[in-house]
Amino acid sequence: MYAQIIDANINRVAEGLRVIEEYARFVANNAGVTDRLVQLRHQVSQSTSNWPDQLNRRNVDGDARAQEPPAPRKSVIALLRANFKRVTEGLRVLEEYTGDSTYNVARYAVYQLEKEMVLTLLKPSVGRGVYVISHSVDVLVDASRRGAALIQLRDKSASKSDIYRRAVELMTYRDAISIPIIINDHIDIAIAVGADGVHSGQDEMPIEIQRDLLGPHKLIGRTTHSMAEGQIAQSAGADYVSVGPIWETPSKPGRQGIGLDYLSQANRLLTIPFVAIGGVDESNVAALARFNPPLIGIIRAMDQLEVIQAAMGIDSVSH
Repeated sequence: MYAQIIDANINRVAEGLRVIEEYARFVANNAGVTDRLVQLRHQVSQSTSNWPDQLNRRNVDGDARAQEPPAPRKSVIALLRANFKRVTEGLRVLEEYTGDSTYNVARYAVYQLEKEMVLTLLKPSVGRGVYVISHSVDVLVDASRRGAALIQLRDKSASKSDIYRRAVELMTYRDAISIPIIINDHIDIAIAVGADGVHSGQDEMPIEIQRDLLGPHKLIGRTTHSMAEGQIAQSAGADYVSVGPIWETPSKPGRQGIGLDYLSQANRLLTIPFVAIGGVDESNVAALARFNPPLIGIIRAMDQLEVIQAAMGIDSVSH
């Protein structure tokens, strides 16, 4: 009785899964997700026992939406979301018209895949350059206009309410700032204002818990003082780590500089970006640049931003 409906929706689901599968296979290069999509597609395609009858009832000429041109997609995220919606809606139709729980199970598996794939695409990338850290919204906005790679709002002495107020203010510049905005320590503030991520020290909550709270689409940075700490953070899922303080700095009172040993090993032993930081200014940046760190962090040397960019071989950019 419903053979035409079932046929149309099995085709719709299989086609949508194939579009998503091709992205996972050829663009994301994610074998695990690709295999899950292949399995789902085959499961749906082979899920009915009266396939010849469905095929016989297929009526392309009588389908009101046959040969309808596809809607233009503004981005790969829009493309994926449209096809995920097509798949889940088709599975719901199949579930309702057949009463087969197979389609219900498949639908929830697709919901999970959509979360994983789309949120991963939404995660900002960590580019090479200077990472500017400040308590001042004006300094951070200025840094973004002068070509900084990341900016971080950090204030160890202010009240939490004051940091929240400044975080809200900083996020009002979101449309004009094309680089990640990070909040230091306060994951609740980062979540509340919609920042791109959080950076925390060794004494903060585990990275795995932070990931559960933030989701896969946010950045997590971790302060590390040794290769052992860096590798632990990397294994736990940090997106980047800081390496330092290289030299003594007022921003880390009472902590001695760790020197250059850890930095000299980082390119070889870490697979995530790292930030060389601690007492950096134009007088010593050349000593760091020879290790080719992906990022150099500055707190007090904002007036030397362009000099430090030049030492890294990065042209100054004005936004």
